[in-house]
Amino acid sequence: MKERVWIINQYSTTPEYPASSRHYELAKYLSKQFKVELWGSNFIHHNKRYRFSPWTIIKQEQVEAFLINWIGAISYKDNGVSRMLNMLLFAFTVLAVGICKREKPSIIIGSSPTLFAAFSSMLLAKYRKASFILEVRDLWPDSLVEIGGKSPTSLTVKILTWMERTLYRNAEKIIILTEGMGPRLEAKGVCSDKIFFLPNGIDLQDYSLSVDKIKRKELRNELGINDKDIIFMYAGAHGPANDLTQIIYAAQQLQTEENIKFLLIGEGVEKQALMKLANELKLNNIIFRPAVPKSEIGIYLSIADAFIICLKDIPLFNDALPNKLFDYLLHNKYIISTVKGEIEALLDKHNIGFYGNMKEQGEKYLPNVCRKVISALKMQRSSNGLHIVKKYYSREKQAQQLAKLLTSIYGGKNEHIY
Repeated sequence: MKERVWIINQYSTTPEYPASSRHYELAKYLSKQFKVELWGSNFIHHNKRYRFSPWTIIKQEQVEAFLINWIGAISYKDNGVSRMLNMLLFAFTVLAVGICKREKPSIIIGSSPTLFAAFSSMLLAKYRKASFILEVRDLWPDSLVEIGGKSPTSLTVKILTWMERTLYRNAEKIIILTEGMGPRLEAKGVCSDKIFFLPNGIDLQDYSLSVDKIKRKELRNELGINDKDIIFMYAGAHGPANDLTQIIYAAQQLQTEENIKFLLIGEGVEKQALMKLANELKLNNIIFRPAVPKSEIGIYLSIADAFIICLKDIPLFNDALPNKLFDYLLHNKYIISTVKGEIEALLDKHNIGFYGNMKEQGEKYLPNVCRKVISALKMQRSSNGLHIVKKYYSREKQAQQLAKLLTSIYGGKNEHIY
């Protein structure tokens, strides 16, 4: 008899969406040993559309060998009141549906953000007498203070801080995605024995490493890219946290250098402002494209000569290892990062990229780093990113590690670990 595991993350998606499929992939592999149900929102954050009817309260969908429970929530367009209501409604509905479900889970994994969904997961675990595991993908309310500019003394931050401490106290284990999160949690009073490191990664089983050369050439032609062009690509969210104006100004400084182009793929609240800025600066070396489903991103990444990871220069992001990093690594191209900390250490350790920071090195740092990459390309140097992913960041291996943790928590009732 397989133990039942619920994974609750409001932003869970399937691979056809342009977003992280971390929980989908973990559920796929965990379902070899457990009876897994993944919970996500029927209103998909990444394209601001409903998967099913807007009136859906719960819709079950059989995917792979596990179930997805799509939970109802209201729509929103930006980070205003409607999004806050969306978070609260999702959390309340998860709690109500979870209480009413006939099946009893052995373990509930609640993923934050949002804290509301994670808090409902904790309450649900208490009610169902299940073990509770908290996954921390982003530190709340730290993000609201450091990125959103919220005052640490505001009522909202105080409430979220209380929720955060309550979650840490009640979780049997806390999953973190970067090693740097560990000391930050310990500084908040979390015992190191509670912390379990399970980074982001990629599912090599479903990721095609072969490139259709004809499609690649057609895509380059469609984008107005010729054979001599060197493409620096950013693929991901266009939001305040990403600080993509750095790329716009780098494109401006490299405007006179022939055959250098920047390709930005994705959506976000800052995209229109970025496009307007590029237009005002009369840049002809920057291309904007809409978000691409994760299942199709490979062909787009294949046309790049190098990749860019761009985030705001704040202490919170020193611990970041974003999903896009692992997609980039598979293509064995150099990576430019504007983020110090764990990304910088990884690039330096494996000699697969360059780090630069505007505040430390001045406004010309990104163009200068781009020139370093071009020099490396001329010497026909390449990175060994694929080897790194296979060795350290395979989703299947990560699922095996998580399966061992889950088995140890519920008492080793299933001795076989696949």
